[in-house]
This record gives sequence, C-alpha cells and structure tokens, in this order.
Amino acid sequence: MTAATAGLDGKDAESIRVSTGGSTVVIAVEHRLDAVAGQSLLRAALDAIETQQPERVEIDLRALQDYDDDGAAALAACRSLGTGLAEGLHYRTGRGPGREALLVAYQDADDTGEPEALGGPA
Repeated sequence: MTAATAGLDGKDAESIRVSTGGSTVVIAVEHRLDAVAGQSLLRAALDAIETQQPERVEIDLRALQDYDDDGAAALAACRSLGTGLAEGLHYRTGRGPGREALLVAYQDADDTGEPEALGGPA
C-alpha cells in the first residue's frame, strides 16, 4: 500500500492520510473531525477518485478522537462521491467517536434519504 497526504499541508496532513492498495483507496481520519478537517476529507476523497479512479474508497475512522456536527456532515457528503465507484464508498469504524460521527451524520437524513449535508432540507 502506498501512502500520501493528497496535497494536504500543515494540520490537515496530520489528520487526513490517503493510501492506495490495488484498486482501493483508504482515507484515514485521525484526531479531530471538524469543519476544516471535513473539507480536507472531501478534497482528499474527490482528488483520490478523480486521479486514481479506484473501484472502492474506504474512510477509516478508527483513529478519530473527536468530532463536531460539521465534521460529521462531511462524512455524509463523502458518500455521494462514491456512487459511481464499482465497489462504492465504505467506512471503517469501531466503538467510539468514529461510529458516533457516522450516526450523527445520518440522523439528519430527510424523507428522501438525502443527508442534510448534501443540501437536503434541515
């Protein structure tokens, strides 16, 4: 597996790590997922999909220590980026903040299943 920081710099490079193995891109989110880190996550996912054209993207949240609602919303927004992938976009979680962030991200889904982070009604 090769690793990179997807053109990220400073704090973002420390909290968002991108690695590739075969046709899968793994984006690991570490430390805190807030609005700034969430935007970095979206950029990293979009960059990986456009430049590497993987079959599958996995967002690894197992090292996440903290998040806020804006960071959680970025997880739902990332989901739409994976709709065109052969194997889709998936999350790696365990107990703790990563799983909690996913639950928060998807509790705001409207009746059509469109997450609020993607512009659905609040």
